[in-house]
Amino acid sequence: MKRRPSPARVRRPAWRPALLASTCLAASMANAQDRFAGLLEETRPLATRWQTDYRGSLELGLGISSADSFMAGQYNGLQDQGGTLLGNLDWRRFAGAESYWQASLSDLGLDTREGELRWGIPGKLRLSAGFDHQLQVRNNSGATPFVGDTALGLPADWVSGLTTASWTALPDSLQRFDRELERNNYHLALDSRLSDNWQLDSSLRYSTRKGTGDVGGAIYIDAASGDAVLLPAPVDHRTLEADASLGYSGERLHLRGSLAWSDFDNRDDALRWQNPYSSFGPRVRYPAGEGALALAPDNSQTSARLSGHYLFTPRLRLHFDGSYAVAEQDQSLLPYSANPALTVAEPLPRDSLDGEVATTHSRARLQWQARPGLDFQLSYRLRDRDYSAPRDGYRYIPGDGGDQSRPELTVYNRSHDLLSQTVELEAGYRLPLRGKLALGYAWEEIERRNAATEGTAEDRYSLEYRLQPWQSLSAKLGLTWADRAADSYQWDQSWYALLDSALINVTPDSQRYSNHPLLSQYYLANREQQQLKLDLNYSPDPRWSVNLNLLWREDDFDQSVLGVTETRLRSLQLAASYLPHSSLQLNLHAGFDRYEADQGSRAFRGGQEKNAFATRAPLPQASDPARNWFLANRDDSLVLGAHLQWQPQERLEFELDYRFVDTRARQDFSPVAAADLDPANLPSVDTRLHQFDASGLWHWQEAVSIRLQYRYYRYQSDDWAWDGVAANTIDKVLTFGQRNPNETVHYVGLSVLYRWQ
Repeated sequence: MKRRPSPARVRRPAWRPALLASTCLAASMANAQDRFAGLLEETRPLATRWQTDYRGSLELGLGISSADSFMAGQYNGLQDQGGTLLGNLDWRRFAGAESYWQASLSDLGLDTREGELRWGIPGKLRLSAGFDHQLQVRNNSGATPFVGDTALGLPADWVSGLTTASWTALPDSLQRFDRELERNNYHLALDSRLSDNWQLDSSLRYSTRKGTGDVGGAIYIDAASGDAVLLPAPVDHRTLEADASLGYSGERLHLRGSLAWSDFDNRDDALRWQNPYSSFGPRVRYPAGEGALALAPDNSQTSARLSGHYLFTPRLRLHFDGSYAVAEQDQSLLPYSANPALTVAEPLPRDSLDGEVATTHSRARLQWQARPGLDFQLSYRLRDRDYSAPRDGYRYIPGDGGDQSRPELTVYNRSHDLLSQTVELEAGYRLPLRGKLALGYAWEEIERRNAATEGTAEDRYSLEYRLQPWQSLSAKLGLTWADRAADSYQWDQSWYALLDSALINVTPDSQRYSNHPLLSQYYLANREQQQLKLDLNYSPDPRWSVNLNLLWREDDFDQSVLGVTETRLRSLQLAASYLPHSSLQLNLHAGFDRYEADQGSRAFRGGQEKNAFATRAPLPQASDPARNWFLANRDDSLVLGAHLQWQPQERLEFELDYRFVDTRARQDFSPVAAADLDPANLPSVDTRLHQFDASGLWHWQEAVSIRLQYRYYRYQSDDWAWDGVAANTIDKVLTFGQRNPNETVHYVGLSVLYRWQ
């Protein structure tokens, strides 16, 4: 019987043994004087050599999932129970320095398939074209009585009422719907080296996004008591993008300039729905009443960017990067109301927003090595956002629930200009034991328009110390302290910018605010931040290593009475790698994160109770500190993982991977002195994931391998917002009644891999 050649005897082109022999000879000659000479030796594992030494490979097979899943299959195309085709293709051909081409296709039988065809001349030209299909599957266990696409209607036998509990026809009207978003991306790229110094790159991309999402809507006169619904929302987007860049590489100067353009087109302008409630008059309630929401508007953006660096001397270097972008939105405005029966006395002030936002980003960094072991770095960053849109008053109809509002209730569109500047200085000095000490200082100033705080300034100090006392141990310690100071908190600024002077003049001074005057927005408030980071790496033997990463950060909003007052983050990550043999490798990982935040607010009604500045009894609710409530948030997450690669023999490989994730979110209220307030702690939200993957690869013949895959997926969640909440559980909110994820999925895949010369 003729003996089958072993993989070690696979035929190779005649030049390869000679090349390998000369490489090994060069390595052995250099080994005596070069301790890195071993890097020249052939160290690729057998499977890697087989894959790269062949011109093409084709993999075909079948995968089977035991159950439908929207968590396990959220992004990987394995959301449906049953069988799926497994298909991958990789085909390439190189003609020396003349030309080459490559073709690749992956996940052919899944909704996550992608492919690319590439042709080029090495070092001169590359032309590529490809596609990428993605599918996102979300929780599809909910149902809705609405039917339609952008105009949602109710069944003919619908029975309306003031609350969801009175809709007797609801149970029979509920229909399941898929919450899936499908994205198709197509791209074409051309890269060309024009000369030794010049490089041209360009690309054209077209993408579509289609499916069904979700959105909340309401019909109301007073937003505090709206008739709310959750709605299936259509998604039908088109995006076209193009860019081109030209790069120059000289002896001292390196430059890259680019131009980019994008256009976003939403095929749907608005989402309309029939009012299922009977709370208002005959023009608004079921069956004549209708609500509407505007969907994402069409827009475009044009941008330019210039980046590079210049080498003044071997010890002095300048890096720079700047960009300018203009985004435009000129979508036609929708009518004040989708309900034609409502009275509109004053038309829209304009047909479209005609809005424009110009954004400038720039950064420069100067690096200087003053002397061996001592270096400095100075950098500057600028971010400028400039709104340009005519300011007009809109006499809106609140919630499609009544006639046009009174003239004094007119609201105005606002600009949110922003200017941010940051200057950083860092000095580094080399110390014994392969150590380095780095000191840094940064100053950042941000100016905002129509915000509660016109400007904030922050000082940041940092200290970093790295050392390696032994070859096997390295450590890095980083300390950061930051202090942000804000201008006077003007709680009424956004209120003034939004409303009409007629309403402002009749509103008492003590009620001219949107947020309570003692409630500070956390990103605008005074804050002290302290942070410590510690990274350790221990590798006493080339076969194994251990890494430890610690992070501690605390933010103290010391001037905030209400709002977020303190946040704390604790993180511990531990990873280990063990390589007892060239055929066996084990990696372990464990991590724990805890995030805590304290926040508070004050419960009060409107009218006279909105007076926030009274000092004498009886105090209105907005002035009464006894009505303060405080909430302590805590999020914990535990992650464990293990990965094993094992090749017990030349023709057989195994790979095992296990992941465990456990998260818990808690929200606890503190007691409130006011007798009518008795907040209850919210239930904790727990999630738990187990995922185990196993695969084996058997190299049956020189060109044929067989792959076997198995996955176990277990996911559980007990979010109280979904637990036991049916579509009509909440009186004034129609929900989907979706369930908590509770999935157990087994997946098996078997495929044959064929390679050819």
